[in-house]
Formats: sequence, C-alpha cells, structure tokens
Amino acid sequence: MSHPLRVSLHVSGRSKPYSHMYFSMCAKALVQYQKLSDALPKFHDLDPHYRELSDAVEEAAVLPVVFAGMCLEATLFDLAACLFGEAFAESIERLDPLGKFVVLAQSVDRKSPSKSGATYQSLQALVTARNRLVHYKSQSMIDEENLGKVIDRASKLHKQLLSGIDASFRALVLLSIHFDGNIFEELRILPSFKKPEYWESLIPKELHAEVRRCIEVAAHARKRPSSGPAS
Repeated sequence: MSHPLRVSLHVSGRSKPYSHMYFSMCAKALVQYQKLSDALPKFHDLDPHYRELSDAVEEAAVLPVVFAGMCLEATLFDLAACLFGEAFAESIERLDPLGKFVVLAQSVDRKSPSKSGATYQSLQALVTARNRLVHYKSQSMIDEENLGKVIDRASKLHKQLLSGIDASFRALVLLSIHFDGNIFEELRILPSFKKPEYWESLIPKELHAEVRRCIEVAAHARKRPSSGPAS
C-alpha cells in the first residue's frame, strides 16, 4: 500500500522540510522508551514477561537517537540554506553535524560555540550514539580470554547509548534555543522555545519539564562570559 505524494510549500520557502516531523517523532519515541523502561523494574528477570519487555525496551532505545539524528541533519541543512543560501549549505555538507553546528554558529553569532557548553555536549553525545547505531559492529565472543574485554566494551557502548537517549530530545531543544533570535519563529524549522505558547501544545506533557530545564540551562549559559570572536 502506498501513500499519496504531497509537495507543499513550507513557510521557510522550501518544499516541506522534515525537521519538524523528525522532531515530533523523536519526542514521541522518547516518551514511549521512558514508559517501557519505567515498567521493566516491576518484573522479576525470571518472569517470561521480563524478557519480552526487555526486548521492547532495547528496540525503543534506538528510536529517539535515530530520529534525533535525522532531525539534526535536516535542521542544520535547512538553517544553512535558508540563512545563507543553497551554495553555502552544500559547501558544508561534507562536515559532520558538530562541524556544521560550529560553522553555522560562527556565521550567525560571529563567535565559536563553547565546546564545554550544554548545547555542544548534548549534540556530541547524540552524534556519538547515533553513529554507533548506524555503523554498529558486532563483537566476537569465541575467545574466552577476551570475554572480559567484550563485556567492558559492551558496557561502554551501552553507556554511550544511554547518554545518547538522554541527549536526543535535549540536544534539539538546546539547538533551537541557541539560534532562537527570531529564526525559528520566522522559519519554523524547529519549534521556538522563547515563549510557552510557542511550544507547550507541540510537546508531549511528559517532556515539558525537560524543556524547562533546557531553557534554564541556556539562560544560565548566556550569563557566563562569551568564548570570544571566531578566528
């Protein structure tokens, strides 16, 4: 079964950017993951339902990271194209998402974003987790002498995934706030978080507290000394 083709003109002047759709998919996937994950401790690990739910949690863990990664790529391209033209967007296309973010931030703000700041750190955690999933490589467990190393590596990758899940939605909100002069109000590539009426009806209620934390973090960061002009 196929769905009908729709090519509608977006307010940004582009043919229907998908960033808003991917943003919504990330938010819904994160809420679903949280619900499944919260339900898991209610079952004993020998209960047949535990394995079924555990598998569901593992599958659900992938979606917020992948959808957030898709949203990030779409948002950065659309921002570059809308603000600086198609040629500029194409010229930075070979950069990884962090590189694109830095170039865009330098172009918009005339200074480099802080690599120790919450926005950069969240984007980095998201990109790391997304790359691990998209380019995942299985591990050999045949050599018993290396079993400890396999477990250690699996534990490291698990922590990276959990960090990516935590950062997925947060990274997108912080990204919007970082560029939120009037950019997202006018272009609507991502929701604007300048006023509650801009975002409250768009975001699942389960994530409202996270949005407010992001707004507070961003406000606190703006009060700190800037990192200086871009070189």
